Amino acid sequence: MLNSYKYSILALTVLFLTSCETEIDVNAEYKDVAIVYGLLNPNDSVHYIKVTKAFSGSGNANDMAANAESFNYPAGELDVKIDEYNSSDVFVKSFTLSRTVNEVPKDNGIFSSNTNVLYKFVEPNLKKDYIYKLNIHNTKLDKDITSETNLVNAPTLASQNELNKVKLFTATGQSLTHAFSIKPNKNSGRVKVNFVFSYTEHYTDTTITPVTKEIKISLGEQKTTSNEGGDILQFTLEGSNFLSAIQNEITANVPNLQRRRINNCTIEIIVAGIDLSTYIAVNEPSTSVNQNKPEFTNLTNALGVFSSRIKTYYSSPIATNPNGFNLDGSVNYHDDTLRKLLEMGLDFCNPRNNSVGLPFPPLQVRCEDVISNWSTFNP
Repeated sequence: MLNSYKYSILALTVLFLTSCETEIDVNAEYKDVAIVYGLLNPNDSVHYIKVTKAFSGSGNANDMAANAESFNYPAGELDVKIDEYNSSDVFVKSFTLSRTVNEVPKDNGIFSSNTNVLYKFVEPNLKKDYIYKLNIHNTKLDKDITSETNLVNAPTLASQNELNKVKLFTATGQSLTHAFSIKPNKNSGRVKVNFVFSYTEHYTDTTITPVTKEIKISLGEQKTTSNEGGDILQFTLEGSNFLSAIQNEITANVPNLQRRRINNCTIEIIVAGIDLSTYIAVNEPSTSVNQNKPEFTNLTNALGVFSSRIKTYYSSPIATNPNGFNLDGSVNYHDDTLRKLLEMGLDFCNPRNNSVGLPFPPLQVRCEDVISNWSTFNP
């Protein structure tokens, strides 16, 4: 599913129409320019395509942008479908997309968010080796917009051991760099990686349900060198940056807070398809004196992009006792890193059945799911 919709081309169109009055005849005959954004995700069951149009007029561009009718096609004007072809380019089946209004909220911005029109189809089993061909027929203008895309295949970790015991500090507290090796798969254009620190807040007031929270730390993004997969891309996390992110995001002295339980860390990998990666690259800010940029679209008779993306998570499995509490050592941080977290003064409890080398006294408080009946099940 599309989590956000890009309106950059629309914004550029508005800017163009309002800043070049000496070069454009605003009373010239209107030409239909469709703008399409569609990103298929093989992990999703519901898929959306965004179709809008550029607009012109003699009034204020911001006022026109605030009117959804300026850039949305009316109901019944577009027939939108996606055809599925197998790896041999043989037709398999067709999906007819339905027009939805406000099914997915639109972020606030220059363009009206009162009416968010999307075209939708439901399919929980998109095939990673198949080809998906988009066809949009404008019944009023008798015009077809076409494009096609392969699906991004899920990436993998080149070494699972890099997530089993994440070590970001030495025994004496010095910061270390920890590397994660990511292996993109077929049809991948670029890879973005986030390190996800997870913790659960437990409260002294038992009527308050424990809340699990996450802090995402960006490890950057890289372009692939092969469309067929096989690259090994390294992303690194500095221990000092890790601590800074936690200190900036977590507040001490929260009312009714009893303990914060450290959970397994996770790697979030977001992969963009080849055409999406090209679209992003073309629209990146220019670093040269020459500000002229080539336009990119992989659609006929339209601007925008029709491509694929995928989001994948990797972690170490959490081993649990049949009676419900986590087994000793299940949290996938090295003891030296865990000790550094416990010494931050943020009410983290020790999720292991050992002191992880903490100074004595006092002994760091252990999490309740570790010490409850521990002697009975782990004498």
